[in-house]
Amino acid sequence: MGHKRIILVGPAGSGKNFIREAFAKRGYTIDVSYTSRSAREGEVNGIDYAFIDASAFIEMVRNDEFYEYVQFGPSFYGTSKYSWEHADVFIMENEGIKKIKKKDRNDCVIIYVNTPYKVRLERMKARGWDNGKIWKRILADKAAFENFTDYDIEISSEKHVMLWNQAL
Repeated sequence: MGHKRIILVGPAGSGKNFIREAFAKRGYTIDVSYTSRSAREGEVNGIDYAFIDASAFIEMVRNDEFYEYVQFGPSFYGTSKYSWEHADVFIMENEGIKKIKKKDRNDCVIIYVNTPYKVRLERMKARGWDNGKIWKRILADKAAFENFTDYDIEISSEKHVMLWNQAL
C-alpha cells in the first residue's frame, strides 16, 4: 500500500483552496504547486503556490522534477515529484488528474468540487475579475469538466458546501 493522497479538482471559484486549508488545519500536509502565472492579490509565494517564471518552469520540466504538470492558457501548473511523495492534499487541474500513474491511482481519493455556478460567479467577482475574464474561465471550465468522471467523491451543491463548512 502506497502513500495515501487527497486530490481536489474543480472549476475556478469552486472552493478547492478553502477545503485544502481545512485539511491543513487538521494536520494534513499540503502540496504547494508550482505555477508560472503571477500571484493574485492576497496570494503568498510558498503558501498558495510556488510562483516561478515560465523559463524556470520549463527548466524544471527538462530536469524531470514534476510528477505532473499542465498548461492552462499561457500559464503552467505542476506538482513536484518531491511533493507527490511527501504531501497529503493536492489541488490539480482535471488534465493533471489524467497524468496520475495507474499504480498510484488506488492510493488517491479524488474529490470533485462542483460548486454551483452562482457561487463560483460571486467568488470570481470577489477576486476582482472583470466580466470578460470571468466568462472566458466559465466557458473553459464548462468544456474541461463536461465529461469529467475520474473522481471518487463529488461535492455538488451549495448545501454540501455549507455542511462541509459547518463540519469544520
